[in-house]
Amino acid sequence: MTASDQSRALTWDTPAAAAAYRDRDMRLARQLIFPAVLDRVGTPPAPGATVLDIGCGTGALALELARTGGWSVQGVDPSAHMLDIARADRPDPRVDYRRFDGRSLSWIPDGTVDAAVCCLVYCTDPDDRRLAALTAEIHRVLRPGAPYVLADLNPAAVGEQFATLRYGDPGASYAHGAPVPTELRRLDGTTVTTVCHYRPLSAYTALLTGSGFPAPATTTPTVPASQQGPAPYLVLTTQRR
Repeated sequence: MTASDQSRALTWDTPAAAAAYRDRDMRLARQLIFPAVLDRVGTPPAPGATVLDIGCGTGALALELARTGGWSVQGVDPSAHMLDIARADRPDPRVDYRRFDGRSLSWIPDGTVDAAVCCLVYCTDPDDRRLAALTAEIHRVLRPGAPYVLADLNPAAVGEQFATLRYGDPGASYAHGAPVPTELRRLDGTTVTTVCHYRPLSAYTALLTGSGFPAPATTTPTVPASQQGPAPYLVLTTQRR
């Protein structure tokens, strides 16, 4: 990714990025990620059980977890602009949106959360140390046996053109942590470029196991029959011991 490419790409914690994300085409995410996450977190173990949605953005998955999954949801995100949209577009009495620093969940006591999900977040952060701290915090707040579901862009799909996104340039290869131009489709058919960061599958596994989680089960949700090649997303599922 050239310096010129980076200068044109949207950074995440800005009003422009939040506005672009508000209008993104979520067909593939809704078809592939949302059902996988709902299946893996399962049903709430008790009335009022809480799932933590880390990096909830504009609230699309948080609302799905509440209305379809029946969970009480705490959605957290570092971007005030994303959260403003979530509160305006996707309010629900079972969803509480809160800003955090991307690293600490200090207001949550140990072992009190019934499930956690984190979707399309790790790829946006270039700092492995920050992600390690966040993953350790997720482990800390989950009760024993509670699931953690991490969904992200599939590192095996770099350069593939999908209906709603492209992660990286065709034919390019990227080193661990390298910036990757990521093209997202808007509802009006235009595209916007953001910057994500490449990590191999082994790096995701290391972040989880290094924080005390068992090695995750890994799946790649099936793409539509018309799409050849690798799947766009990766879903890793583990749990607090």
